[in-house]
Amino acid sequence: MTRKFDRDPIIEAHDLWIDNGWEDCADGVTAVTSLMRVHQLLTKRADAILAPIDLTFSRYELLVRLYFRDGSMPLSRLGRELQIHQTSITSLVDKLEAAGLIRRTPHPTDRRSTIAEMTPAGNALVREAITRLNAELFSGLGLPTGEARMLIGLLTKMRSSWGDIDSPDGWDLFAIDQSLPVAGNPD
Repeated sequence: MTRKFDRDPIIEAHDLWIDNGWEDCADGVTAVTSLMRVHQLLTKRADAILAPIDLTFSRYELLVRLYFRDGSMPLSRLGRELQIHQTSITSLVDKLEAAGLIRRTPHPTDRRSTIAEMTPAGNALVREAITRLNAELFSGLGLPTGEARMLIGLLTKMRSSWGDIDSPDGWDLFAIDQSLPVAGNPD
């Protein structure tokens, strides 16, 4: 079957999967590529919003984690909480430290550990970043509240099915079907 390649590439992939006999996977490829594309769009949009204050979304995530943890945290814990590799944490901390937004300090009780501590400049910048993102991204996803919560519930259900959520605490607000567990191991 001849296809027009001037349509959205994601729906084109869906049709190509069907044409090649992979009907049982066509919705899956469409869901995965749609999620990946939305991730690209959100990252691009967040970075554009933060660019005027010389911040990227990944650096913002580290700063906001410190902001809500009294301004300091061990680097190893930052990696776990941000769900990124320790090498990436080191790179982010290097860049934020060079910009004067955080500083490294020795851990008071563990000589093998280092603390990332936000500077006053970092504290002021993260507050500005939160204000910008709240106004220009988080409040305008293009979905009404009910649909946003449904999306969160669906994504949580996916994460849970792969063992990415350790505790169901707090996720009940986003449950798609109250009779099914949203997080934790399904019975």
